Amino acid sequence: MEAPPSIAALFVISFDIRTGYVVSWKKTAPGVDVEGVVEYKSLPSGLHNVTEDLVYFVHGHYAGISAFLNHPAAEAERNAQMFAIGVLVPLSSGRLGKSWRHAPRLKELTQKYAANMSDLQPLSDYWDAHKISETENISADSPVESPVTLRSQQSDRPDKRTRAFSDAMVLESFRPALTPSHPASSLPDFLDCFGPLIFPLYRAALLRKRILFMTEAPVHMPCKYVYDLSLLASLPNSLLQTLPTDCTLPLRPRPLFNIGIHDIPYLSSFDPSRETLDSESDPSWIACSTDSVLTMKPELFDTLVTLPPSYSQQASERVYPTISLVDHSSTKHNQNQTVHLKATQRDARRYAMLRKGLRQFAQDRSATSELSDDADEESMYSSKSIVEPISWARLAYTSFIWWASAGENRDGLSEEEEEQQIEQDARLLASVESLAYPGPNSNSRRPIQSENQGQEPPEVAMVAYFRRLTTQIFFTLAGAIARHDNDSTPGDEFAGAHTDSPTLNEPEDEDADFPSLLLRQRASTNTSNLRTSDWGKGEPETEEPITITVADMAEMGLDVWSAADRVFAVDLVALWWGRAAYVDSARIRCCGLSIL
Repeated sequence: MEAPPSIAALFVISFDIRTGYVVSWKKTAPGVDVEGVVEYKSLPSGLHNVTEDLVYFVHGHYAGISAFLNHPAAEAERNAQMFAIGVLVPLSSGRLGKSWRHAPRLKELTQKYAANMSDLQPLSDYWDAHKISETENISADSPVESPVTLRSQQSDRPDKRTRAFSDAMVLESFRPALTPSHPASSLPDFLDCFGPLIFPLYRAALLRKRILFMTEAPVHMPCKYVYDLSLLASLPNSLLQTLPTDCTLPLRPRPLFNIGIHDIPYLSSFDPSRETLDSESDPSWIACSTDSVLTMKPELFDTLVTLPPSYSQQASERVYPTISLVDHSSTKHNQNQTVHLKATQRDARRYAMLRKGLRQFAQDRSATSELSDDADEESMYSSKSIVEPISWARLAYTSFIWWASAGENRDGLSEEEEEQQIEQDARLLASVESLAYPGPNSNSRRPIQSENQGQEPPEVAMVAYFRRLTTQIFFTLAGAIARHDNDSTPGDEFAGAHTDSPTLNEPEDEDADFPSLLLRQRASTNTSNLRTSDWGKGEPETEEPITITVADMAEMGLDVWSAADRVFAVDLVALWWGRAAYVDSARIRCCGLSIL
């Protein structure tokens, strides 16, 4: 097991029946202040209802982790003694600064402290063993990874590889799995919790929305979900070539983990209008909270994810989270309107296929998530209330499809094209070399098991899957923009934009919190035909909006029949490229007139 990172602070938070939460003991590096901050971040509301918990949070340029324990006590202490022992580590090592490596030892310290609260020697010893040096503390600042920052780093160090990449090369042959305390180990549970809703939630994160998970204690798993979503919605550095040179949006969403009412001033400091183009002040974030008061301030967030209560696990039918989008443009009676987000029909089909692929990984693992073998998963998920019903337009289209065979003009999707979509979705999992899928001419939809089956953990397969999907979306939109600006047609010099094998092993693509060596692919990307200079132009040559075709929507894995997916495509172009766009949706023309 790798050594835990150095700590800038070690503290004990205790609950006093008269004064509330207090810092009863602490050791900090020079310039690190914990008073009035870590008490509230370490002990979210509702923890008195649980026996123990593990809380992640962010404090300035530091990541925090605290182990909570609700210990039986005398009646004078209301029969319970609640406290938490936590540390702060620099964020320079990633989203959590690898703070989870302290989790097992922090849990041990809480047990020792509960047994004898007057014995502080174990705490002092832990501080002496892991305290940060002055040099490390100076470099604790972890800048947001914006395209501009990364381009500057690449130009300054063109021939150097990051330390994370070098370490990955050394460990490549060993294929290590994630440790149980690694937050990404919860990815299968994350997938199982959200079902098909994981795709619209992922798209909201790509749009860099302010996303709040509302939950009940304990918060350990919701904090992991914050990490998971931030990981899945990160942009690989290989996509820098598709973005304008002046783009300052962060490639990685900002995870705040546990927040509460004391964070309201901080959340209010962000400018949701993005009038200030600065990656450090970008308003997007992902966090979780047990303070329901935050839901009464919809101006602070864009997307509210309400996780089901723990007792819902005993329900006869699975209860999924609800995802509500806040419409801040509605000013009627000064109230924000909300819309419940659902998965599309294609999301449901893709989710069923993803589960089938991941089930192969879980066969030899004692996974905590339920990856059961349903008889007909696709039809089961497509009919759930969390999935958009089949639209009237699509039903009408399939009913009138015979017009196409009569020589009429058709811009929708044929049955053959939908089969191609199925194969395209299947190939997203083929990015992990332990899986192989049938070719596009095969009638089989089930993955073929390879002889290396079981070597890759499902968490790695999921990250590779979503990195591949993200690359597919951005390359397709970049190709559409280049096609528009150069008045070219699909299939010529921009054919490489619709790539099937995006590479994940660039040196700059390493995630310091995730063992990127597990994401390496043997397939290479042929982008020699991509004219990236056409994508980096700051101003469009014409005021005409970008046309996103039905084929583009299909290539991005989106549902052309879904209004939400069409809005997503338009908003993504506006956010990342600063361009207006519209979706040329599926339709049928009869005698020159559009009837659908």
